[in-house]
This record gives sequence, structure tokens and C-alpha cells, in this order.
Amino acid sequence: MAENPQPDAEAAGRGDRRGKDRRGGDRRDNERRTPPPAWRQPWALVAYGILGTLVVVMFFNRSRPPEPAPVGDEIVTTAPLAPAAVEVAGPASDGGIEDATRAIDYQRLVGEGEAAKGRLVRAELFCSSISQVSLRSVDRVEGAIAELAGSANRVPVAECRWGARQGDEPRGDMHLLIPPDLADAFANAPIVDDAFVSRRHLRGVVEWIGRSEALSLRTTGVLRQLP
Repeated sequence: MAENPQPDAEAAGRGDRRGKDRRGGDRRDNERRTPPPAWRQPWALVAYGILGTLVVVMFFNRSRPPEPAPVGDEIVTTAPLAPAAVEVAGPASDGGIEDATRAIDYQRLVGEGEAAKGRLVRAELFCSSISQVSLRSVDRVEGAIAELAGSANRVPVAECRWGARQGDEPRGDMHLLIPPDLADAFANAPIVDDAFVSRRHLRGVVEWIGRSEALSLRTTGVLRQLP
């Protein structure tokens, strides 16, 4: 009786599907790796980042509006505006000097606005001591104010109350500019008690300026004459 054929012979007859043993070696070691293209090199990626940053910076610089030119400290002096041809509510005296000694006259002058600018009025004032106040940098400064500005762009100012105190009637506040030739007369004015505050009592002629941008829109006048 014939012996059974060997298992290897049977496997060979049917075909061995296991293929070649791949553990014998790594075929990647035998393959030559293709280098990456130039646009994927590390130095190329760094260059892309730098170029992108420059493009963003240039875009924002071109889209940002230009900064306004700085306003210089030079004062542009202009002649004071001539008084407008309006009817004067108070009686005029002394060659056109208007009487405005009451607190209500202050309110009237404020209400007239630009029409009252440059007008000479007789006023009764209660003032603090003189101090130096800096002018703001604005496009235009009233001539009556600019002529009193020193080299440091400051003017001599006294804080004043307009009109005598009468009951509960409100009084207006004013920046009163004191010319150098009237500084001594101002300093020698009598000091009185005004609502528990010591102030200098003045009766004189004031050039009404009104609200001035150079003095932060404070109501302003220039002392022109003292008795």
C-alpha cells in the first residue's frame, strides 16, 4: 500500500497563497525618497510668513486716515468785532458807555451773544486777586485778549462776580482781564465782604467779550477804566 504524500507536496500542488515572507527586510530601505518641492522647504514657509505680515501691515497703513496736523502755539490775533447795530436796553452815558451795573444787565449781555462783543459797559464787580491763566490753542483769539498775552501765552485774570448782591438774585461770573497799566489801581481797590468772601470792590468800564474759546468758553471782559 502506497504511503501518503508529504504535506509540502500537497501544498505545492494546491498553490501556496501565503506569498513571500516580508519580514526578511524593509523594502523602504531600498527605495529612494523623493525630496519635497522647493515651495515646501522650511525656508520657503518662513518667507511666506514674512511676506504675509508685510502685506497686512501695508494694508492697515494705507487704510488708516492721515493724522491731523498739530495745531501750533502761535496766536492769531484779530481785530475785535465791531458792536452790532442793535438797540441798547440800558441808558448810555459818557460818550456811548452803557450802564450795566446790575446783575440783570449781565444776563442781558449774555443773551445778546455776538451782538454785545466789543461793547463798553459800566459795571460793578467783586473780584478775587489776579492770577495768570493759560490760553488754549485755538484757531482764532480775540484781539482784546491776544494783546494781553505774554510770551508764555498767559493772561492776567481776576475771577469776578457781576453786580451787587440783592437778595437771592443770581449773579454772573466773569473772567476779567487786567491790563498792566491798571494793575496797581486794581490792587488798591477796597476789599469788602461779599457773601462771606473777601473780594475787591470795583466800579469801572469793561469791554465785553463774552464767551471766549481761548479761555475755555468762560464769559470774559477786559478792564478798560477805573475811577
